[in-house]
Amino acid sequence: MPHTAPTTADATTEFADLLRVMNRLASADLVNGGRDVVDAVFTDVRRMRGWVDSIEVQATRLARRLRPTGESGAAEQPHISRGGRSTAGARAAADRSDICDQMPLFEQALSGGDVTTDHLDAVARAVKGLSLDARRAFTQRQDDLLRHARTESVDTFARRCRDTARAIASQLDARAEADRLTRQRRNSKVRQWLDQSTGMGHTHIELDPERHAALLAALDARVASRRQSDHSSDMSFNEVQVAALLDVLTGRGSDGPSTADAGDSAEPRSGLPEISVIVDWRTLSQGVHASTVCETVDGIALPAQTVARLCCDAEVLPVVMRGTAEVLHVGRSRRVATRAQRRALAAMHRGCAHPNCTRRFRVCQIHHVVPWERGGTTDLANLLPLCTEHHHLVHEGGWTIQLSDDRRVRWTTPDGTVIHNGVSADRPPPGEPDRGPP
Repeated sequence: MPHTAPTTADATTEFADLLRVMNRLASADLVNGGRDVVDAVFTDVRRMRGWVDSIEVQATRLARRLRPTGESGAAEQPHISRGGRSTAGARAAADRSDICDQMPLFEQALSGGDVTTDHLDAVARAVKGLSLDARRAFTQRQDDLLRHARTESVDTFARRCRDTARAIASQLDARAEADRLTRQRRNSKVRQWLDQSTGMGHTHIELDPERHAALLAALDARVASRRQSDHSSDMSFNEVQVAALLDVLTGRGSDGPSTADAGDSAEPRSGLPEISVIVDWRTLSQGVHASTVCETVDGIALPAQTVARLCCDAEVLPVVMRGTAEVLHVGRSRRVATRAQRRALAAMHRGCAHPNCTRRFRVCQIHHVVPWERGGTTDLANLLPLCTEHHHLVHEGGWTIQLSDDRRVRWTTPDGTVIHNGVSADRPPPGEPDRGPP
């Protein structure tokens, strides 16, 4: 897509704006200033950085155009030789230029500081591996994606890009999705080495998402069992995890409770740990569609064909979702969330409900928004998953959370500043809800 140079008047206006930004940065009191100074400086730095990054995008484009004439090497080369970038950093910069070629609205937004290179990197990661048709379908959504990029955190926007790319690939590249899982299984490996400086042994296991989910389910079940044992009372959580992993690998310690909710009836009939796969009813019954959700509880995509195979040998536990991401037909109320409620929360939340947190659901604790001791009930309208750090912020740090009926969450700091007020559920993709079974 051709790029037109800005007019002289536009350039003059932009430089005047940038000059004002530079003057504010140069005069900012970075020694005695308050919170308002910090906020203003980071806002102005983002504006300046966006402009510089957009110049870099244009220079990369020029380097690529000069390469056939012999006046320039590969597009990455100037980033390494002149820009001081690593090879990986240079490759990422070149990818950003490609994204801006295909989605020029993002380049304009970058220049104005409305989005950052992190947003462009999220797009580049999402489209990597898509077919040409799927990539074209993705870039045609740039207006909608840019609207979200302007208002969402980078982590939330990155999830949106992954969800969008996944939905497109499920429709256009179903065979490629299945082939990808096959390649992942073939590329799975175990590496072992000894750190000579510490004497510690290292074992790195790289698995496809299906077998990784099975391993995590077994590990989580054993961790829960050990944490209820008196023998683990003096052990740190890391020690409990290591002991639980050894139990799983060696087959020891299979007795006792094996779920995080010992009060519920425990394991599935097979005696194996429960493996959770989140799939919307329409995909399960009719096949992939534009809003398909088909992934592990941690948000790792699985081909619909694979989930259909798993369901042949599994007990299918329905969690019905309405358009507002409200979950119905789950357990009973009590002090601790039931397994059914945890499944329902996992169907709505991939991880911690803090807007800027990326920790997965399986490491979260279930928090009562209105505390139990103050009359709060143990039902879904009062429960949110929080990681340990953000759970402490609420209980010991003075932060407050409000949760509305449509699961919009409002986070407020101890000084009364509202840092977030928006939808907390991130599955299915916001704005593209699944309607559930007829």
